[in-house]
Amino acid sequence: MSHDHSPAHDDLSYLRSLAEAGRNAPLSAGPYLLAGGGAFALASFAIGLADVGLLPYTARAVAAPALLGALAAFGVCLAVLLKRDARRAETDNNRAVGAAWTAVGLGIFFYCLAVQVASWRSGTDSLGDSIALAVLMQYGAAWLVTALVARRRWMFAVAAITALSMILVAATMDTPAAWFAYAAALVLSGVLPGAHLMRLSAACRN
Repeated sequence: MSHDHSPAHDDLSYLRSLAEAGRNAPLSAGPYLLAGGGAFALASFAIGLADVGLLPYTARAVAAPALLGALAAFGVCLAVLLKRDARRAETDNNRAVGAAWTAVGLGIFFYCLAVQVASWRSGTDSLGDSIALAVLMQYGAAWLVTALVARRRWMFAVAAITALSMILVAATMDTPAAWFAYAAALVLSGVLPGAHLMRLSAACRN
């Protein structure tokens, strides 16, 4: 019996191998999560240190420069990463995950802007505490989308941990532990899973 394959069969096998490689390609969101989560976790930790009296400044005095510094640092990292990744081929999975996290980033930005407008109009900053909860809510939603797209169980666990951390942060509001809880939540939902994605991507390239 002949085992020769026709050109059409070979082409079909090649296309299937490309599709399978695309499904199994590592996600490229790791550096973005590490940069964003890390910058704002450090800022939150610094504010927490001031809030408990371990810095010679009040938490209110530290908050603005720390958060603006985190935003600037993340902006620089974002520009560098986007320029680097613009030259790379993008899989459907990475395109879908990237869209989900881009939507999250825009949602967080405009929510923060809306809170500032509301605070200016009302003369109070009562909505300020809701920003941390809104960030974690959107992180959890993005991780759920990422898990559904990538079909990885550990990502569902990250989504669940993010949701639970949001409850923990809410429980610590108006206490000295609030900023530390938020920093820890960002590490759990951004820094650690982002670093893990980077390790998987590096292992795949080696």
